[in-house]
Amino acid sequence: MNRRIYPDDLVTSPYKELIQTLVFQWVTADLPAGVMAYDDYIMDIRTLLLTTQNPERTTTIVKAVLTQAIALNKTSFWVEQELKFEGMIDGADRNDFLLLELSQAGEVDDTMLDIYNERVNRFTTNF
Repeated sequence: MNRRIYPDDLVTSPYKELIQTLVFQWVTADLPAGVMAYDDYIMDIRTLLLTTQNPERTTTIVKAVLTQAIALNKTSFWVEQELKFEGMIDGADRNDFLLLELSQAGEVDDTMLDIYNERVNRFTTNF
């Protein structure tokens, strides 16, 4: 069984290097304007790692979201929002959660459907 990752672990190897690598990939991604503070990038990746408790899963999520952000011409603020979303549903059934979210919305508009499609296709579509 793997040892649990705690906040204090994030400033030591190998987690510190993983966080730095993922932040670097995010900062250097070809995204439109909307630059965030460097500390925000670090905090978002750290939070995702603490949520998933899995460095490989965290890396997969960050790479998928960044790939999609580049393909869809989204900002870093969008990436931040989607990383939070992915962390929130980690471990849940993705499709069930997305359908529940749509059913709870009341009136569904094009924007909501676009978000649904982006999220449902994040790990299945090559951009």
